[in-house]
Amino acid sequence: MTEKNVLPWVEVNEMMNDEYRQVVVADALSHYPKASPELNKFALDVLKKTIQVNGFRSFQSIPPQMAKIQVAKEFKVNDLLATAVICLWAEKQHEIIESLARAAREANIPVKETWSWQEARDGFVQGEDTPELDQLASSLSAQKTKPESDHYILAALWLSNSLSVE
Repeated sequence: MTEKNVLPWVEVNEMMNDEYRQVVVADALSHYPKASPELNKFALDVLKKTIQVNGFRSFQSIPPQMAKIQVAKEFKVNDLLATAVICLWAEKQHEIIESLARAAREANIPVKETWSWQEARDGFVQGEDTPELDQLASSLSAQKTKPESDHYILAALWLSNSLSVE
């Protein structure tokens, strides 16, 4: 593998339809109160700075449906918010990510044993630059229904930057 081109998480919007974006945002927002302490702090700081709705003093006081609409809108244009949302989504969907990582290691694809949100928040590498992982995620997702099949594709992007550079 040559020098990898790491893209910021906001770029993942190019690969998502609106329906799946809503699923990812809903996953993230439902998970942030239960997130690990460091991720909760990181995400809440970003959400508080980014999402303001007239009539509500703080992000936490915004009704969930209204917050989801604002976050989904901002997710398309704000890299820091996109990063926080993806990190929350990944912590919530850790089982899918772990099953893909296990399958990758079995297929001798060199994903790191441990891959934290602190490392993954730097961004992702496009599928054409990680063809083996991309192919594996596609074949695993083919056996699933939406949105789970899309989760496998996003999980591959989550793990893409963890591939060891030979």
